[in-house]
Amino acid sequence: MGVRKRTLEADYINTGTAETPEYSLCGTGFSKLDESPSAQTSSKRYVNMESASQHVTGYEWSASFEADQIKSETALAFVMAIGKDLKTGADAETDFVQVDLDDPADGQENTFNARKRTIAVAISEMPDNDGEMGVNGDFLGVSDPVKGTFDTSTKTFTEAAAV
Repeated sequence: MGVRKRTLEADYINTGTAETPEYSLCGTGFSKLDESPSAQTSSKRYVNMESASQHVTGYEWSASFEADQIKSETALAFVMAIGKDLKTGADAETDFVQVDLDDPADGQENTFNARKRTIAVAISEMPDNDGEMGVNGDFLGVSDPVKGTFDTSTKTFTEAAAV
């Protein structure tokens, strides 16, 4: 068994609306997309303990990205518009789906297990990379992830049934 390859996780961003989602692949143009769960912790040491007891209390999820400005790529055009128009609040938020292409959903063609969350798109810079324009920033978690499946042919996310 080898190390899982980055190409086995596909990332999609909603470039449509909440009512009519249109998921676009964060692929061509993105040279970096690194997820950081950033566990938040607490610790407490009692008088009868030499070491503290530590617990994970939550997460401050984000994914940093670096990309080339390729206007014909829908996901990049969407991200660049947020930075160029200096959008804030709900205008800079959308849904983000992480699809595990090595984890197919049972009995469903082109459908894989996935996680969806609401994110804020935070653009930090639009650098000149030797004459080619880039866009860098972070996708910041706004909500907890929702488990479900994603059909890569119809680009549709379906929330998992509550257990």
